[in-house]
Amino acid sequence: MNKYYASTKEEIINKSLNLLTRIHIKHLFTHQGEIQITDKSIILKDWKTIEWNDIKKVDMENDEIVSSKMFVTQSRLFFMKSSKPIRLILNNNEVIYLYVNWNFATGLSDNKKIFERIKNN
Repeated sequence: MNKYYASTKEEIINKSLNLLTRIHIKHLFTHQGEIQITDKSIILKDWKTIEWNDIKKVDMENDEIVSSKMFVTQSRLFFMKSSKPIRLILNNNEVIYLYVNWNFATGLSDNKKIFERIKNN
């Protein structure tokens, strides 16, 4: 099972940041569960399904809303690509931040592999 942590930009902006949100992403990201990538969509179980044609842009970079530097566990490894969030910008201008198989001990994830898979669809 591949586990995701995800939130919209609005959900993150409206969350009050504190020590817990810097320690573990589950306190910052509102949604979590199993992710499935199919030939038609990205399924974020217990939250939403995103069809490929609903995605306007995908990237994997730190920005002013979510940065790998904001999590205590990632402070040493923030420069590594797999520590950065995937950012999906949908056709309706909704922005979704995503981590897949994020590791609490290292702050690293499977984001690089998942990003390439999303980008190539």
